[in-house]
Amino acid sequence: MRNQLKTYYSPLRKSVFWPPFILISLAVACSWLASDFFEDSMNSINQFILDNFSLLFSYTAFVMVITCGMILWSPLANIKIGGKYAKPKFNRLSWFSIILCTTVAVGILFWGSAEPLFHYLYPPEFKNIPSNSSASANFSMGAIFLHWGFTPYAIYCIPALGIALAVYNAEQKFSLSSPLAPILGKNRLNQFSNSIDMVCLFALVAGMSASLGAGILSISGGIQDQWPNWDKAFIRPVVTLLIISTFILSASSGINRGIKSLSQINFYVFIIFCLFILSIGPSLSIFHYAGEGTTHFLADFIPLSLQLGNIKHSSWLQSWTIFNWANWMAWAPITALFLGKIAYGRTVKEFILFNWIFPALFCLAWMCILGGSTLFYAENTPIAFKNLLENKGPESIIYQVFADMGSLELLAPVFTLAMFISYVTAADSNTEAMASLSMKSYSIEKFDSDTSLKVTWGTLVGLLAWVMITFAGIDGVKMLSNLGGLPALFLLIGITISMLMLMWKPSKYLKK
Repeated sequence: MRNQLKTYYSPLRKSVFWPPFILISLAVACSWLASDFFEDSMNSINQFILDNFSLLFSYTAFVMVITCGMILWSPLANIKIGGKYAKPKFNRLSWFSIILCTTVAVGILFWGSAEPLFHYLYPPEFKNIPSNSSASANFSMGAIFLHWGFTPYAIYCIPALGIALAVYNAEQKFSLSSPLAPILGKNRLNQFSNSIDMVCLFALVAGMSASLGAGILSISGGIQDQWPNWDKAFIRPVVTLLIISTFILSASSGINRGIKSLSQINFYVFIIFCLFILSIGPSLSIFHYAGEGTTHFLADFIPLSLQLGNIKHSSWLQSWTIFNWANWMAWAPITALFLGKIAYGRTVKEFILFNWIFPALFCLAWMCILGGSTLFYAENTPIAFKNLLENKGPESIIYQVFADMGSLELLAPVFTLAMFISYVTAADSNTEAMASLSMKSYSIEKFDSDTSLKVTWGTLVGLLAWVMITFAGIDGVKMLSNLGGLPALFLLIGITISMLMLMWKPSKYLKK
């Protein structure tokens, strides 16, 4: 293991870097120069994915949840990542802050108010419940519990654990193909390594662009809410440029300074923000919706996860549940490289708790507070919220909630700043992994990757996100998520199978 931890130098992995870079660059150019053709093509691809792979997305996500639970109670849980004498690189608070801020990105900030309102105003047809009703509000909370709780974090946790054990305990190379060793064998693993890494780089660029697109919309919405005379066409590119510039500064400072420091700041902002809203907002209603959300989540978890009955052909399921699974899966492989990278010295049980249980609980608490507040005010003035959603877009909802609380001037700048830092942190950690994957020269001991490569990927992601929201809005964001999630889906299926094999016979596959 000592030899593996030494730095070794060799040039760029051209077969991994150039294909996704060229494809994404062509997508940016095509969407800019031939927007109608690009939008039609994206719509066709998107519909093909939803029509043919919807069930596979659902079943894979469900199995990954079950696998996380099984690992937590298996003999594998007691194994230390890196071997018996491995020492963690971060304390538990820093570790959790980095994990949380890497995985939530801007998702919970953008969708925390927007998604529950969508379900409240437009409940699924298979539920046969009226819109703008208590029944649709209660269903809404259960739906966001499903979309932002234990299932998405299982999608991250399984590949991240697979990579950590493959690199640190099985002494495989730092690659997305490494966790597949139990089912492919070492020789075939080497054959597929570059192809798998290349495809997953493309998937993450699409997924990151979708997330950044949501972030740009929300930050721009906050700025325009405070300065309504500013032109939206001017605000969005400026916000994009500012995010990329800040990300470059963070990327240049490395993991221990940039990512670690920003993550801890963001974590404290999240906590203070939640406590403040809980104290000034509709607290009783928030707790009421928390209880209703738990009840409906437990009742709907199996039917929605497995698409039972008439749910299977629901347009709501495709637009929301499958969109969410595709989005999380698009991020999962490359994010898993980073999460596995920082797990050195932790037991598998600790890994499951800090990468699956604790982040899911935090997201559920956030959704209760933001989503519960939104539903409380929306039930009082449903028409006003519906008009706002249709005329100003989902990014405007959270600022109306702040206004109804009477604290818009205080909360809006803090929220906008948190949104900004969240994406910068997530982009930094994920492009760190993307850069590591793009190079043959990688050092686990040195930890940081090439800054110029991180800047290259981050800039490309920013351009793609801006182009998509400019020409396709939130629908463009959703299309990108589905497109990025499809190739990642098949990798995650393989890694899940490998983890189940590893769980039963760890000594067969792990050296440490």
